[in-house]
Amino acid sequence: MKIKLPRISVIIPVEPEGSCQEAIEALKKVFYPSKLFEVILVRGYSPSKQRNEAAKRARGKIIYFLDSDSQIHPNNFRKIVAGFHEQAINGIPLGVRGFSILPSFINQWIENKFFNGKKTKNPIAVVGGPAIWLKPESFWPSVGGIVFESFFADLNMCSRFRPVGRMRRTDEKELVLCNLAVKRSIFEKLGGLREDLYPNEENEFLNRQARKGYDCLYLPSLYVFKPRRKSFYAILKTFFNYGRGRMENMRIVGVTINSPALPPLLLLFYLLSLFFIRVWWFLIPILVYFGLGFASALGFAIRMKKPYLAFFLPPFILLVHLSYAIGLLYGLVTDLKKKKRISAHKKVEIVFLKKFNGKWVDSV
Repeated sequence: MKIKLPRISVIIPVEPEGSCQEAIEALKKVFYPSKLFEVILVRGYSPSKQRNEAAKRARGKIIYFLDSDSQIHPNNFRKIVAGFHEQAINGIPLGVRGFSILPSFINQWIENKFFNGKKTKNPIAVVGGPAIWLKPESFWPSVGGIVFESFFADLNMCSRFRPVGRMRRTDEKELVLCNLAVKRSIFEKLGGLREDLYPNEENEFLNRQARKGYDCLYLPSLYVFKPRRKSFYAILKTFFNYGRGRMENMRIVGVTINSPALPPLLLLFYLLSLFFIRVWWFLIPILVYFGLGFASALGFAIRMKKPYLAFFLPPFILLVHLSYAIGLLYGLVTDLKKKKRISAHKKVEIVFLKKFNGKWVDSV
């Protein structure tokens, strides 16, 4: 069946003095009729508000959210269109699909168990895919990339940063806002993103649209190229903010039994309890934790030919998990009403870098 290509509005939030030149250069190379997409740059200090304000000015049938440091793959627009019709284009995932050095049948079990998708048949409102990075990196960005891609570190949320499995219906845990397409009519109908949430504003929106009877689609071949965090501090701060945003999200939508917040919190409380419980068998959980962490790290060490990773990664991932857990606790006491008031007063500047049937502007 031949699919009619719709108009697409690309929205890129950026700080007032920030740049998005690499994102723009990649957009200029997409394989899609120039008259069928527009690019909206929106400057400000509140990404949720920036995206909402730009969406009000968008005229495409599909809104595509892209970060200022994300470089789109040339085929992405066509993959998005095919995804809304659940038709795969070049659907073979890019990168390593295995999890550690486990036998293939165990890898297959993990994929089927955690990355098999939902069985619902609601209308598809959202199509998304992973944010990957393939260029050589220095030490900390490389380590950060491993943590983001690690199944041990992130469970099924690792598919946000590595192509895993097949095209499937999914939930908010596998989608990331720097590579997310939404039907504009549904985005407007649901009121857009909550401006008192950042990060995790997309998670709340995706949970909200699921409650309204819409589905999300994960497309492993729909990837953007996005650099990793560049320092030890930046990695831990990112996971702290993810934890804070997740807890703020849960304060709005409630807690579920499969919430990604529960394992890090249990780990934190368990480690604190070690100061009070001094029996040998109480150490079994932490030994199992480090055993699984070592198995995962060993897989990366062998794959990347860097033996030290087998010993460095397990304690570092522990720090990441604890940063996330501390962020969760901090998210319990943040003032969402104050954040909403602050967001409402922050001004944004909207610039159309390219209009439908129009040319690109000369400067950003």
